[in-house]
Amino acid sequence: MRASRLLLGLVAALPGVARGAPGADAAELLVLPPWVVAEPAETSGTPAGGDGFGFTPGSTSVVGRGAWADRGVGTVAEALRGVPGLIAQESFGGFEPPRLSIRGSGLASTPTARGVALLADGLPLARADGSFHTGLFDPQLYEQLEICRGTFHAGGAPAELGGAFNATAVAAGDELRLEVADFQGWRGLFSTGAGSPEAGAQVAGSVASWGGYRVHSGQERAALNARAWWRLAATTTLGLSFYGARAGYEVPGPLTLADAMSRPRSVSAAVTRDQPRRDASLAHLAVQVESSLSGGKLTAGFSVQRLHDDFRQLQANGESDGTSDDLAGRLVFTDRIVAGGVEHHLQAQGSFSIGRNAVDRSLNAAGARGAEFARVGLRGGNGAVSVEDLVWLQKTLGVFGGLNAGWSSRDIEDRLATAGASLTARSLHQAEIAPRAGIQWAPRAGLSLFADASGGVEAPGFDDLLAVSGAAPNLRLRSHALNPQRATTVEAGARGTRGALTWNLVAYHGWWRDEILPLADAAGLPRGSVNAARTIHQGVEAAIRWRLLDAGSKLTLGAAGSWNDFRFADDPVFGRNRLAGEPPCTGSADLLFEQRAGWFVAVDTVWTAGRTPVDQANRLAYGGAVLGGARVGWRWGKTATVYVAARNLFDQRYVASTAGVLDVARTPAATAIFLPGVGRSFTGGIDYRW
Repeated sequence: MRASRLLLGLVAALPGVARGAPGADAAELLVLPPWVVAEPAETSGTPAGGDGFGFTPGSTSVVGRGAWADRGVGTVAEALRGVPGLIAQESFGGFEPPRLSIRGSGLASTPTARGVALLADGLPLARADGSFHTGLFDPQLYEQLEICRGTFHAGGAPAELGGAFNATAVAAGDELRLEVADFQGWRGLFSTGAGSPEAGAQVAGSVASWGGYRVHSGQERAALNARAWWRLAATTTLGLSFYGARAGYEVPGPLTLADAMSRPRSVSAAVTRDQPRRDASLAHLAVQVESSLSGGKLTAGFSVQRLHDDFRQLQANGESDGTSDDLAGRLVFTDRIVAGGVEHHLQAQGSFSIGRNAVDRSLNAAGARGAEFARVGLRGGNGAVSVEDLVWLQKTLGVFGGLNAGWSSRDIEDRLATAGASLTARSLHQAEIAPRAGIQWAPRAGLSLFADASGGVEAPGFDDLLAVSGAAPNLRLRSHALNPQRATTVEAGARGTRGALTWNLVAYHGWWRDEILPLADAAGLPRGSVNAARTIHQGVEAAIRWRLLDAGSKLTLGAAGSWNDFRFADDPVFGRNRLAGEPPCTGSADLLFEQRAGWFVAVDTVWTAGRTPVDQANRLAYGGAVLGGARVGWRWGKTATVYVAARNLFDQRYVASTAGVLDVARTPAATAIFLPGVGRSFTGGIDYRW
């Protein structure tokens, strides 16, 4: 009910809008500038970077709303499961915060995500230290998601080594969707709007509730995404956007491996005693101005954001209650010039984010807030200037060069200090320069080859710099010194189209220094983050989409997979062990038949393969799983769709992910760190468009 009231309140606060669709010019507003490339194998929706610059080197994907139709997407992990190179591990079902990682960056971050940038129309939905709460993000309220993988995209994600997720534009059109699901689940989603090239507005919202597969795993969330635009002059448009969300959910906590496989719906005695729960809210307001130039564009924008996050964890960590206020801005200039008979596509951009966060840490007194044991003030900031040039030496051959200069700061103030030296106060300031270069060649129509090399730097987040020590009720909050993590990556790939088949293939190898690894001890208690000496991140990413039949009725096969190899490089303690939390192989496939009369049926599968270690010593691990699914439905033209979808059709018991990672699992059988996956479930829905 709280979620419903929030959504109704947000809708009431917006100006009234009539039915209709925004004009074409308005649809281009707030789109990420050039250098984002849509790979045909995964594209569903409009291409990113609609400036006509064409392909550039680098690994990118675009996922549009069409990819989520007829399937009842409930999590960010489900929405992005067809993207190669992305590791999205669910925690306990529903919209709970999944563990998101691109090429192993931020793989072990918890309880908030880091290592990749989460953006809305190019501006961060994250706090100033780069961390964000994925449970507050509903991707279906946006028209499409652009995923940029790796350090080559430092222009758009200057402070993260994994790349960026960029959500663009409000979900367009007039639509109402209602869904019901197993385990007392339901969801409603709407979008509507009106406008012309001169002015208009679009709004989309959702409300969701889920009783939960496991004991103590109920959830509710409401989210709203809205924008309005005005044409100020013939070539200049002003846009105002808002994203707001409120989420509350119970946390069922981890189990031992034996319990996760034999009693996946159970919880530990500690969860029953401590009643862990997380409640959070986000309000993000952005203003952007875009002006078309003779050969390019000029985009300027800024955003203000407030995030409140109250997380009652188990007794060993206590309760964390924080409120952050953040300000971010960007200025992007693109131009196309011809010099000496050679065409240059130039881009220069600057960005910054600054913020303050006040956090209180208290004891968990049997499910209630106990005595306060820490109070800190956190100030963070990032800034970067980037210049890039794509030079077309020939019509089919282009070379690329770029440079990123950035700075970051992290300051921790102890607001509950007693006499003597503080265990918490600390400051970190650093500045770095990171170059990148690449080449793109199209030897024939329908085939494009690329290779590139790039560097990147990422400062630690506050969750990395701070750790709880001691045993309840004698808990203390400590900070510790950490270096920024750095990476140098080379990659090569190909993408192409041949008849009804589109495909792409990318291989990469990254040398990392001072990688930040959050660890816990064998009992699951936080040990704090550490810098590893040297690590290797390498892998292969592939995707295909093949229209097997297109004669009235349609049969389409889509598949994506990744081979991941993230490991220490001759570490004095862990040798060449795999990094904990990394599934060696991940992937998904979907076979969809669409009959000309309107009905459709599909089967799909999601898999992880290989031994996934949960500790850096590689003493404890869990195996892979292959989960089958299916869906069937009927479409009445372009107006209405009714569908039923099944997940984990064969009710397989498996481990979805873990609650962090360990340094050494000294008592493997008694180590409670595993999060069991959700059993077989069904979702039925109706989608109406007008």
